[in-house]
Amino acid sequence: MAATDTQTPTAAIDVVCVLDEALAQVFEKARPMKAEVKEESKTMEHPLETGSTITDHRIILPVVVELSMLLATEDYAATYNQIKDLFLRAELLTVQTRVGTFTSMLIEKMPHDESADMQDACMLALTLKEAKFVSPQFSTLKVASPRDSNTAKRGEQQPKSTPPATQRSGSILSGVFR
Repeated sequence: MAATDTQTPTAAIDVVCVLDEALAQVFEKARPMKAEVKEESKTMEHPLETGSTITDHRIILPVVVELSMLLATEDYAATYNQIKDLFLRAELLTVQTRVGTFTSMLIEKMPHDESADMQDACMLALTLKEAKFVSPQFSTLKVASPRDSNTAKRGEQQPKSTPPATQRSGSILSGVFR
């Protein structure tokens, strides 16, 4: 075989890359075996009197990426501890796949399997979920009645009693025609 011929690679090639905030690859000793990206929405449905249902709105849900990862024997303890540290610190990560890049991802779950069948490795099912942040917005409101604006030091208020209907004289309009 000539030196210019291309050879079939024998090492595993990552199709998924997990990056930290500085865009450096994290837990690079773990081999992603499968990535399942879930981009979903929720539709708002309402019943009608006719028995049918209408859909009038949709909410885009946070992206969820499930990674099946293989941790090799020589590195699985250190790699697992690195992943657990990122999980406990809730560090924002970026997941890059063949078709997209997903930012602001947190490690939501990290269950793993250990069995006698896999003596030289550990399987980890990593779930990353998109964190969506919002900024509160404040505005000033005008009070219709200034006497209602201050509620400090008023304590518990008891309702004022009204006389029963039998003790009132005449109807509601009786005062108008006198």
